[in-house]
Amino acid sequence: MQATRKAILNMVTLTLQELGEDLDIPELLAANESTRLFGARSPLDSMNLVNLIAEIEDRLSDDFDLSITLASERAMSRVHSPFRSVGSCVDYIMELIETAEPTPEDE
Repeated sequence: MQATRKAILNMVTLTLQELGEDLDIPELLAANESTRLFGARSPLDSMNLVNLIAEIEDRLSDDFDLSITLASERAMSRVHSPFRSVGSCVDYIMELIETAEPTPEDE
C-alpha cells in the first residue's frame, strides 16, 4: 500500500476508533483529523497516548513497510507537539516519511 497522506490518515483514525472501542471512549469512535490527541481537551491520558503512538508505529511497519520512530527527541523538542491532533500527527508522519533515509533494499 502506498503511504499517501489519505492512507496514513485512514490508518490513524481507524487505530483511534479501535482504541475508543477498547477503552470505551466515545469521542474516539468518531475520530477525525481535528480529534485532539494531547493536551487539556484530549480524551486520552498520557499512557493511552503512548500506547497509541506504539500502535501507529506498528501499523506503519505492517501496512506500509516503514520503520519510523514517532516519539523521538525531534518530536519532543518542537514548540508545538506533533501529537496535538490527528491532523498534526499525520503531517508529522508524512514529514518523517519524506525525510527518511532509504534502506539498502530500497536502493
